[in-house]
Amino acid sequence: MVRVVLRTLAGVLAVAAAAVAGLLVAMPAGVQGVGAMVAELQGHTETRDAATAAQAPRGAVPYWTRAVGADVTVVRPGEAYGDDDGSVRADMHLAPGTALPSSCTPLPQAGMPWDGGGAWPYLGGEEALLCEGWVTVVVDGHLYTWTGPDPQA
Repeated sequence: MVRVVLRTLAGVLAVAAAAVAGLLVAMPAGVQGVGAMVAELQGHTETRDAATAAQAPRGAVPYWTRAVGADVTVVRPGEAYGDDDGSVRADMHLAPGTALPSSCTPLPQAGMPWDGGGAWPYLGGEEALLCEGWVTVVVDGHLYTWTGPDPQA
């Protein structure tokens, strides 16, 4: 009897482990952590990855990044989030030597992007710029950028 219970338990655990592994493989690379996975599964976020910024959906990244961005992750509110207020955040690697547009203006602080349920580094100590409606912060060649109804908030 004990063997039957143990075998059944082992079988259930194996099936559960396979389901979790399949779920992890199916998630975009930008979905990191349990909270982000839950938000994605519940439809609160819609995360997309792209090899280059040119492959990202139009409006999901600043236009000037299309020629210089790689390894892009874009997070938007999903269908379950509610009204689409235009919030979007993206992060990507920039080609070496990339200069930000000359029209960028300094912001007193980076503020907080729309959360989107995933990992986002602390950007409070970095210089924040407003570049054509996108709050923009560059850290070691990695661009963090977001916009929404009030990108300066």
